[in-house]
Amino acid sequence: MIAAIGYNLKRLFDFKGRDGRGVFWRYFLFVVLLNIVIMLAATIPGLVGVFTEASAVANPNDTAAVEAAALDAMMEQGLPATLVRTGLWLGLLNIALMAAALVRRAHDSGLPGLVLAIPLGLQLVWMYFSYRQLDGLSETFRDAVATTQAGGNPEVQAGMIAQDLIGWMVVLIIVAIGMIKSQQTPNQYADGPTKV
Repeated sequence: MIAAIGYNLKRLFDFKGRDGRGVFWRYFLFVVLLNIVIMLAATIPGLVGVFTEASAVANPNDTAAVEAAALDAMMEQGLPATLVRTGLWLGLLNIALMAAALVRRAHDSGLPGLVLAIPLGLQLVWMYFSYRQLDGLSETFRDAVATTQAGGNPEVQAGMIAQDLIGWMVVLIIVAIGMIKSQQTPNQYADGPTKV
């Protein structure tokens, strides 16, 4: 796995050639784990404060009071905005880390590198909508909790779900390209896949 990571990091901006599935998947796993570590590092300090305040509620059996305390703590800690900002930075990092690897993987299966335009475009759309929601994020969260506590169904969640689906479409496209079998014969991109 270390060899695949080193190979891909050395070729971050090299869109030529072919990478086999093994090289691609080991590197993809590294990028996923890196995303998890960064997101945890960004959110754990805020979550500690949220859990501390929520657990300090006088009557822990009062679900509404616990939820209200947790929401207030989330807003005080700036946790929703931290999650969105971290997601945006991770989106840029993922584009930089995965673009060339995905193109080489597409080349290995005989697809043109322009196939990257689909997940890249979707990723940029997801990032745009994420950025746009930053200003009203606290108000949106407060309205959603108030509506839920009043027994209603917050409409905002439909928009958030649609936005998240765009992000997951990017992942599914990358997984689909990664799963396509290698061409066993030379193609216009290289004689054969790189095996590290």
